[in-house]
Amino acid sequence: MKAQERHQLKQNEFAVTVAKVSGAVNENRNLVLGAIAVALIAVIALGGYFWYRGHTNDQAGALLGKAMVIVQSQIAPPPTLPGAQQNPGTFPTDKARQEAALQAFQAVISAYPNTMAGHAARYHAAGALMQLGRYSEAEKAFQDAVDHSGSTIYAPMSRMGLGEAYVAEKQYDKAIALYTDLSAQRDGPLPVDGVLMLLGRTYAKAGKTNEARATFKRVVDEFPDSMYANQARQEMGS
Repeated sequence: MKAQERHQLKQNEFAVTVAKVSGAVNENRNLVLGAIAVALIAVIALGGYFWYRGHTNDQAGALLGKAMVIVQSQIAPPPTLPGAQQNPGTFPTDKARQEAALQAFQAVISAYPNTMAGHAARYHAAGALMQLGRYSEAEKAFQDAVDHSGSTIYAPMSRMGLGEAYVAEKQYDKAIALYTDLSAQRDGPLPVDGVLMLLGRTYAKAGKTNEARATFKRVVDEFPDSMYANQARQEMGS
């Protein structure tokens, strides 16, 4: 077969294939157009979801940032001149600053409860309650943060905060059980030597001297290069 004839045959085969595809599309035009429409809707919806999530996270992060600015605001004595007002961005007492920060964190939680900023706000709100001496409220707030933080870093951090609330309320057995569990999580995000220091001090406050010394000794023996090693030795001596 000559080359020209082979080329002509291939062209004919291609034309037949195109005709078959075109015929199938024409016969099933509604199905084809429907499938394309569904695909386009899915793409648009997915893009809209990611845009909305990113936009929401940006707004939540901005609101959290405003709350953190309050936490870092300066303490300035109230003005003594008649009619003078507190300088913007300052607070007359630490209590006033913590109360303002608490309100700001609660605003983040209310508006964006399921964002990373919302998880952070729960943790910091509980910390503000601790600073204000509202320990029972702080305990509930830390537990709420644990329940809502999922697998984020704020879950173990909130558990540690919950232990501090237990200690403040003199619920030493609960704190000891919690710190013991956290100290066993070697692959967790929290520094085990730091958790052991909290555990040892809680044992000491509970009057369990032997357990306290044994815990501080673990810090010295297992973490000799730890920043807490010297503190642990001092605690053992006392």
